Amino acid sequence: MCQVYLYKFLPTNPSGRVYVDLLKWTNPIRVKIDANLYFHLTFSCVLICTQQVNVGGFTLIVTLWGLSSLEGVCSHGVHPLARIAIENTVLDLNNSASSVKVSPSVLGTGGQSFDWVNVNISNPNPSDNDWIGVFSPSNVSTSTCAPENSEVLAPLLCTAPIKYKYVKDGNPNYKNTGKALLKFRLINQRSDFSLALFTGGLSKPKLVTVSNTIAFSNPNVPNYPRLTQGKLWNQMSVTWTSGYGTREARPFVEWGKKGENQRRSSATTITFNRNNMCGAPAKTVGWRDPGYFHTSFFTGLSSNTLYTYKVGHKLSNGTIIWSKAYNFKSSPYPGQNSLQRVIVFGDMGKDEIDGSNEYNQYQHGSINTTNQLINDLENIDLVFHIGDISYANGYLSQWDQFTSQVEPIASSVPYMIASGNHERDWPDSGSFYETKDSGGECGVVAQSMFYVPSQKRTNLWYKSDYGMFRFCVADSESDWTEGSEQYKFIKQCFASVNRQTQPWLIFIAHRVLGYSTSWFYDLLGLYGEPDGRESLEDLWQKYNVDIAIYGHAHNYERTCPVYQENCTKNGTIHVVAGGGGASLTKFAPVSQSWSLFRDYDYGFLKLTSVDRSKLLFEYKKSSDGKVIGGVASHGDQPFSKISIHETVFALNDAAYVKASPLVLGLKGQTYEWLTVTLHNPVPAIDDWIGVFSPANFSASTCLPDSSMVAPPLLCTAPIKFQFANYSSPNYKDTGKASLKFRLINQRSDFSFALFSGGLSRPKLVAVSNSVAFAYPDAPNYPRLAQGKMWNEMTVTWTSGYGINEAEPFVEWGRIGEETRRSPAGTLTIDRNSLCGAPARTVGWRDPGFIHTGFLHELWPNSVYMYKLGHKLLNGTFVYSPVYQFKSSPYPGQDSLQRVIIFGDMGKDEADGSNDYNNYQHGSLNTTKQLIKDLKNYDIVFHIGDICYANGYLSQWDQFTAQIEPISSIVPYMVASGNHERDWPNSGSFYSNNDSGGECGVLAETMFYVPAENRAKFWYATDYGMFRFCIADTEHDWREGTEQYQFIEKCLATVDRQKQPWLIFLAHRVLGYSSTSFYAADGAFGEPMGRESLQKLWQKYKVDIAIYGHAHNYERTCPVYQNICTSNEKHAYKGSLNGTIHVVAGGGGASLTNFGKVNTTWSLVKDVDYGFLKLTAFDHSNLLFEYKKSSNGQVYDSFSISRDYKDILACTLDSCPPTTLAS
Repeated sequence: MCQVYLYKFLPTNPSGRVYVDLLKWTNPIRVKIDANLYFHLTFSCVLICTQQVNVGGFTLIVTLWGLSSLEGVCSHGVHPLARIAIENTVLDLNNSASSVKVSPSVLGTGGQSFDWVNVNISNPNPSDNDWIGVFSPSNVSTSTCAPENSEVLAPLLCTAPIKYKYVKDGNPNYKNTGKALLKFRLINQRSDFSLALFTGGLSKPKLVTVSNTIAFSNPNVPNYPRLTQGKLWNQMSVTWTSGYGTREARPFVEWGKKGENQRRSSATTITFNRNNMCGAPAKTVGWRDPGYFHTSFFTGLSSNTLYTYKVGHKLSNGTIIWSKAYNFKSSPYPGQNSLQRVIVFGDMGKDEIDGSNEYNQYQHGSINTTNQLINDLENIDLVFHIGDISYANGYLSQWDQFTSQVEPIASSVPYMIASGNHERDWPDSGSFYETKDSGGECGVVAQSMFYVPSQKRTNLWYKSDYGMFRFCVADSESDWTEGSEQYKFIKQCFASVNRQTQPWLIFIAHRVLGYSTSWFYDLLGLYGEPDGRESLEDLWQKYNVDIAIYGHAHNYERTCPVYQENCTKNGTIHVVAGGGGASLTKFAPVSQSWSLFRDYDYGFLKLTSVDRSKLLFEYKKSSDGKVIGGVASHGDQPFSKISIHETVFALNDAAYVKASPLVLGLKGQTYEWLTVTLHNPVPAIDDWIGVFSPANFSASTCLPDSSMVAPPLLCTAPIKFQFANYSSPNYKDTGKASLKFRLINQRSDFSFALFSGGLSRPKLVAVSNSVAFAYPDAPNYPRLAQGKMWNEMTVTWTSGYGINEAEPFVEWGRIGEETRRSPAGTLTIDRNSLCGAPARTVGWRDPGFIHTGFLHELWPNSVYMYKLGHKLLNGTFVYSPVYQFKSSPYPGQDSLQRVIIFGDMGKDEADGSNDYNNYQHGSLNTTKQLIKDLKNYDIVFHIGDICYANGYLSQWDQFTAQIEPISSIVPYMVASGNHERDWPNSGSFYSNNDSGGECGVLAETMFYVPAENRAKFWYATDYGMFRFCIADTEHDWREGTEQYQFIEKCLATVDRQKQPWLIFLAHRVLGYSSTSFYAADGAFGEPMGRESLQKLWQKYKVDIAIYGHAHNYERTCPVYQNICTSNEKHAYKGSLNGTIHVVAGGGGASLTNFGKVNTTWSLVKDVDYGFLKLTAFDHSNLLFEYKKSSNGQVYDSFSISRDYKDILACTLDSCPPTTLAS
């Protein structure tokens, strides 16, 4: 009996016995072998044959086993060149009518490193398996062979071709006509070429004829530069390949800042020979002279600066041979606050544009990945290719092919590598794994062709600092276990980083030392490399590693933040990004709680550090570059796209910017439209105008990152921006434009600046005159909110008056009656109150003063007027306009009561500024619908993700101005969301950077809520027949916590006879949602949400639970424990027996798609913008409506009709169990 097993040899135990795990597809077995087979773990395939033998009454199983190459089971496909049995070639040169003719005969006459050739084939005896091999050097005779045994004749051929094609690819009728035309793309590989026609297929090749010889005009020229970071942040290295040894020419690099004097730096030269290889095919049929590798260093670089370079060789006769000129941007200094974009992937390999080698069967996605990176090169700063680089597997010619393929990338941005099994592994060569995956290269080729900033070139582990990133790159092919030299390096790399300046700590390795559900890891039952997590997980946790990224498994997978196999808010996110190009790896048919997203496709990662507080993670498809399954992000905050720290001066006396009128708000209004005219004698399509306030935005306002570094020219983001051609399509031709901006009173003056260079590389061209509001300090943007008592209303507003300048108050009373004055409290914040960037850096802006007054003992459902005032020190009064509101009904009052609920609205710009139509598309529509229908509702709940300022403080003024027509008339109640509160080590339940450093301070200051503690954003509010229990999902809500006790008390203390409608509100989905990111982890809601709260909802018979966070609309059936408790969908009568869960996160921010799984509890879904309206007609009838923001029309609705007895009725788990005394 013979069966396929996966085996792994484990290190010897102290007794010297080796344990060998045999993992059959079904039943794992373990045997002991008294032999010291391998000291390191290996992992391969074996074909096991067993036979039963009877000995002395015992039945023994004799096991015979041998290594097996099982394509599709344990390998990633056979290397295309390995399919050719070149050493078995025989001659079949008898037919002189056969010919292969190649043209042109001289290649690269224009200096290019590649050229296309035409190959005309004629064969009088054609067959389907005829093929053409490209050989270089052109002499492919037996004279080039080195026999392995001196007593055995060398074969006719002993060198594999560098590429091949089947002849029929050039003519489908070749078998009938014997003629075909093929096209090959050849690259300069330092020697001439010939093309040979073979019959007999790949396994039994017969040489029919050989073509003429062709060659590049100068085969020795320097080619394929590969940039890498040096050991210091201000150092860059470049490695290239040439045909010049040190005796023939002196290598160097000529380089310097673009437009400045150039200097020359010498280069070192290395090569290797056949004897440096460890085995076949690298030492035999795969051997090819690799040429010479030269490395030079650019030192003392200025940060984030554009340099030019070209590589050269000075021949012994004084002639200089040059490459073409290239550009690169130097690295930012460690901690520099600038836009930094990093690409990470593994296992790409190479592919053939001309269709050679059947590479579409081997490394399908390689060309797509390469092309996507080339197309997006302007938006990439650094690349990490984390192992399994070219998949040459001992066929050395393929390394040239690979470096040629990546040249457009590697010559422009640092191309950092890690060591993989296909570069390093070979038995008895010192690799941690004893497989033959390197094809005999045993690391020599990778270590020679690419420079890495390691302490020793053969130890491919190293650290790399890039601005706000620290990358710790491990070598999974060398021992990493505790106590090893590499383990000490990893620990030191983590421990030595300054997280204040470099907050993003990334761990990189080839094999999955963390978590993966790829099939071969599932077979082991470890879901990762044996000894990986066991050795390193405590280090990741101790040093708060943000993300650990791996290759090896050819797919994409992302985990939750995880520690010891449990999702936790303080763990490390593990990502497999091995889908660079080589044949894909299937996932096991299992579901693990820590696995959030999986994709069986080709792709790569992009990490974008916007600043020290915000990191965007994206997984992009190689097929189209589209983002899929990234960490939840609702688009870039528009201001985060501006690299304001990168600004340079390009002032032009002929350019101008003029703004009018000079004085705004002369009639007391809080906003005004103004016109900006501009002229730029050198216009470009990406010129833009930034609005700055205060008007002085020079370097004098900057706080340097380091006392050793001068501050940047600019350090304050604009409060809004427009591209110069926004309303002037001919701007690029005329250089003239007229823009309109809508400014609001933000307590300071304004200026307008013209920039060229786009948002990522701004160049300041001209600055306008200053403009200002007539009364900049006036009270503005009132926000009503219910107080802690039903008969109390609060009003909060913003002004420029501190308590040392004026006394704030509210003048108020019932319409037509005498007014009274109530004093107001005053709050503000300073930069040090905030938790991080950008709130403390480029996003900081003085928020003014926030005042709150309390209006007590109100009559229910009565109309009141009020105005805001400040009494100045000289006795003068400054007033706001007069506003009106209707007071709340008393608890249980039987009157018409109408409530609006939505989440995640944000703000938009009526003047088209800021690209907000790409960020918060629906915000203005939602706002306009609510203003239009203002007379038909009584109170608003905005349940988290309020304005999406994300640390750009000016946007809070913009938001409060946008909602003023609503919040000044009806109570505008808010809940806390991740974009208000979340920040690492700030006490938030989630340790992400979504608040942009605000950590709740802005929301808690700008809006009043009737909470017992302003920093704890949970509260109850009664509105007539409604009781609302508002949770704070950004603080711990789980059983046993302070908030859990509040929730239970809020639900338990309501008198359902008076207040029958019990509503639970929260930002994150603590209930049910089939949104893509919730569906991906299989929880269909926030982890631990339902588990903690479901019994409370059921026990206290909560009618509706409403959430935001997912930017869409979804309504469930009445549900308990994942089961619908009613079959009704629109007209509920009597007891619901469960709670209806609703997601209403489509207030305005970019929309979220649903997952592909259809659940039984989900009734209605809509990927659009909208809001909810609840109408209580009386104690027995409630109407629920979901309305579209685009037109205010009802898209979904249901009604509840019931009596008090229906609330009292017991349902499953809603009444305590009873016993009958005996």
